[in-house]
Amino acid sequence: MTVNDNKLFEGFKNIIEKDLSSIIINYHIESFNKFVKEGVQKIVDEIEYILLEENFKVLLWKVEFGSPVLREADVCERVITPMEAMIRNLSYTCPLYVNVVPIVNDVHQEPTKIKLCDFPIMVRSSLDPTHNLSKEELINIGEDPYDPGGYFLVNGTEKILVGVEEVANNRMVITKEEKKGIEMARINSEKNQYIQRHMIERRDRILYMNFSNLRNVPLIVVLRALGLKTDKEIVESISDTSKMDEEILTNIYEFEEVRSQNDALQYLEKFVRGMGKETPEERVQNLLNNFLLHHLGVTSENQKTKAIYLAHVANRLIKVGLDIHKGDDIDHLANKRIRLTGYYLDILFRSLLLGKNGLASRIKYNYQRLTKRKKNPVLQALFESNYITKRIASALATGQWVGGRVGITQRLDRVNYIRRLSNMRAVVSVLSSSQEHPEARELHGTHWGKFCSQETPEGINIGLRKHLATLASISKGVSDKERENILNFVKEKL
Repeated sequence: MTVNDNKLFEGFKNIIEKDLSSIIINYHIESFNKFVKEGVQKIVDEIEYILLEENFKVLLWKVEFGSPVLREADVCERVITPMEAMIRNLSYTCPLYVNVVPIVNDVHQEPTKIKLCDFPIMVRSSLDPTHNLSKEELINIGEDPYDPGGYFLVNGTEKILVGVEEVANNRMVITKEEKKGIEMARINSEKNQYIQRHMIERRDRILYMNFSNLRNVPLIVVLRALGLKTDKEIVESISDTSKMDEEILTNIYEFEEVRSQNDALQYLEKFVRGMGKETPEERVQNLLNNFLLHHLGVTSENQKTKAIYLAHVANRLIKVGLDIHKGDDIDHLANKRIRLTGYYLDILFRSLLLGKNGLASRIKYNYQRLTKRKKNPVLQALFESNYITKRIASALATGQWVGGRVGITQRLDRVNYIRRLSNMRAVVSVLSSSQEHPEARELHGTHWGKFCSQETPEGINIGLRKHLATLASISKGVSDKERENILNFVKEKL
């Protein structure tokens, strides 16, 4: 062995001993840390005020995280470590507090710090006091210095949230369905973790749109309702070749009774009758503003932007139908995203705090219940911290998540160290294993260097459960603020 070989061996040994485990699962911890740093506060800010009476409301202000504290039977409290929680079959959590400001007659009172729930701690994350300890310090407190973390402890059981592969949100994917003889555009419009699926189809040269509860709505009618009033505006917005003009005019003549924006709105009212307490006119505007491509905005001022976007989708659909362009490959990794711990905790917290039976609703109910008994309710009594804590623990323990998803959490495989790291790098597909999905199961060219071509189970899960390649990692993505800065920079340079 030469000198260079010795240096190479020592370098590789250092990576294995010090950095490999953290490199392999670091994206789980980064995802969790981002949610803790930004996500929880953002959800609480969206609640803002909770109106309890005409002259009394409460403001949910800053959130704070405590230390992982264990309360013993003698009411003595002390900081607990992950290893002790594991040995004693405890959950490794910390208290999550929210500062509540009562507002009486528009006058802000002194804030009160109230416990919201027991928040689960990911081992070696920013909430875990052991994440910045040295090897010697970890050994002294009985922790494994080579444990990379990235998992939760629920009643002493190690639970991980596996990565889930989904179609990318806010991105159009256009495919040609040869068997059905149609062209289809899929758009998952997402804002604040709420996803509205849109499908635009071209059947027999006519464009139809499906979104929310509306089915087979003519796209030309939707464009008129959004502000493209004349035939000329519609043709110029969609077409860029003379060959496409005929296709667009065919759609216009198919629904020639719809000649103006008012006609289009009245036409859409037929699809929404009996779908809510609002009048048909209000219901149509609500759908166009809040459900149609809501990632582009939720006000009437954004309707023209939505019309231009849909015109672009129609342009691509027609070109794919005329074989001018090829369709997109839905199995291409550019059209996929991997959802991690922070994403799923965000969904869970939103349902518990902002959902129909969420925190705001339960606080109002508790206040009314206590005041009917002629009691002066204490603020802490209005917040059911145990309810939220139990729901979080149940989701982590069973893997049954919001939206009917199952298998989100799994028990950490401890057969050996390599098997454990491999288990944490698993990526599963949302597609059902009971159906064929032959193309989704195949090895795709874009998997090179990103997914392992060998490690996938035999049987019904083949190709639907994958593992990341040895040194592949998952990028963080861009925040809303960073995206806005990029767009402003581009606009300045154009």
